[in-house]
Amino acid sequence: MTTRVPDHGGISGDLFDDGVNDYVRKVIVGECCQGIGYIKMEYVKDGTVVQREHGKNTGRLTKTAFEVNYPDEYITSIWGTVRDDYIYGTRTVASCADLSKFKLVPPFEKFTVPTSKSGEDPRYKYAVSEIQFKTSYGRTSPVFGTPGLLSKEFVLEGKNGTKLVGLHGRFGEFLCGIGAHFIFVSSDFKQLEPHGALLGVSWDDGVYDCVRKVRVGEDGGRLSSVEFEYANGNQLISHRHGKKLQERKEFVLDYGKDEYIKSVEGFCDRYGFVSSLTFKTSLGRDSEVFGKAVGTKFVLMAEGYDKLVGFRGRSSANRITALGANFAVVQAPPVKKLEAKGGEHGCEWDDGFHDSVYRIIVTTEHAVVKSVKFEYVNGKYQTVQGGDHVKISSTDETEEFKLWFGDEYITSVEGHYGQKLRLSGPSREVTKLIGYKYITMLKFNTNMSTYQVLGKESEDYEYEGKSFVLGMEGHKIVGFHGRSAYDTLKQIGVYVKPIVCLMALKFE
Repeated sequence: MTTRVPDHGGISGDLFDDGVNDYVRKVIVGECCQGIGYIKMEYVKDGTVVQREHGKNTGRLTKTAFEVNYPDEYITSIWGTVRDDYIYGTRTVASCADLSKFKLVPPFEKFTVPTSKSGEDPRYKYAVSEIQFKTSYGRTSPVFGTPGLLSKEFVLEGKNGTKLVGLHGRFGEFLCGIGAHFIFVSSDFKQLEPHGALLGVSWDDGVYDCVRKVRVGEDGGRLSSVEFEYANGNQLISHRHGKKLQERKEFVLDYGKDEYIKSVEGFCDRYGFVSSLTFKTSLGRDSEVFGKAVGTKFVLMAEGYDKLVGFRGRSSANRITALGANFAVVQAPPVKKLEAKGGEHGCEWDDGFHDSVYRIIVTTEHAVVKSVKFEYVNGKYQTVQGGDHVKISSTDETEEFKLWFGDEYITSVEGHYGQKLRLSGPSREVTKLIGYKYITMLKFNTNMSTYQVLGKESEDYEYEGKSFVLGMEGHKIVGFHGRSAYDTLKQIGVYVKPIVCLMALKFE
């Protein structure tokens, strides 16, 4: 089933509609200081690459590509802002009404909201000022475009379990409006009808990344309420059904070990109401038996669809009368983007994720890390250069580390963000007074060795600030992201992927 999400923005410009395709493979956006002037979409439909171009591909535009690792990865939402070209910065805004809906750049005191010409719809002056794409792996594209003087945010997304398969909107000299087509990834999910009585109100929690927590209320040998906590990216969403109780028994999944519910065993009493539930997980654990196991037994389990990703059912004011579930195919464990560590300011950069890291290049200046650059491996023999994130000088010191191709991988990165200070002397006080903070040490730990940059000096120094470790147990690092400012590295983060999965693929 396809969902057409209405467009946000203005009503000027020429209409366009890419229709419904199978996948989005690549997005190319051309932008300048005035707005988004060009979009090229690469879709896959029936095994053929289909290209759709909108706007004018002129030389004055800066073009940036965002690639999706289809078909496993897909775009789930588009964030953006709409600017009002009637807004200009001369007089003070007379009223603060509705300004909470807008993102103000700079503060509202510098702006006025003029009225449109008589009989003219103000939406003719609206334009899309920024857009950003988010994928099923939690990756985000760069923010394309420039914030307007007074901008209103919007999000284009379908229901949980859907992917972007087409754009529609309006294009004039710049992007005026944008909407989207989303389609349910039906081949990856299966719905099981509820077991139990036909009484009560029907509900369906939808589809999420996983179930994080289950709470069950009992009353007189029957289940009076259920509450499920789901993960949707970094967001936690709870749905409660049945009687409103303060006390519930709880079963918590081990999210750090990617534990998920594989099946549910339950019983229905002679009236058809759900009398008991037991949850079985991917780690071989069973929950306690909630309620009393009396009556007719049922099992929620879908062959070929191992992971329970949402519940559905029926309930009355004080009973759970029926329970079903939504299951998903367990694909290769997704890449996870871990939070970057270091300072908060600077320009964001993101190399994305790859199969593995092959080469590390670290540039230093005055005992601080100036830049990092990585060479990655995709497939068996293809190497990909990561970005240059700051300007490098010929006087900078550079250290380079090559990993054993195909056998060595990075398991963690250690670092320190703060200041390197002498134990005594005037230079210590001057450094503290200036207050500039940098990444003063990086250490790359692999399954075979350790590669360290800075932090090994034998002089009388100490470090003030915060030490950090990037990584996850049982995972290897497959990409980097971060922030750079004033030609120095300010923040660094990683993408990780389970090692077990990668080893299994290698020896197949």
